[in-house]
Amino acid sequence: MSNSVELLKFLSSFVILIVMMGGLYYYLNRLKRGSFVNKGGDVQILQMQPLGKNMFLCLVKAKDTTMLLACDGGGIKVLKEWQENG
Repeated sequence: MSNSVELLKFLSSFVILIVMMGGLYYYLNRLKRGSFVNKGGDVQILQMQPLGKNMFLCLVKAKDTTMLLACDGGGIKVLKEWQENG
């Protein structure tokens, strides 16, 4: 009987640990994604799409101009630019 109680304690502790690690992993991934997206200000990063290691497509709005940027280890290049009408 003592062995089954000890096993139950071990399994419940293990499950609690796994759930906590999963929650931490989920929270950190959400925090990482949210840190790239700004709301407000003159320059806003609307979206970042990873293409590979250290390579991203970035959709950026600066005042009345929206730009699609290619960002990599060699620098940043403007791929497309749109002016807001109005």
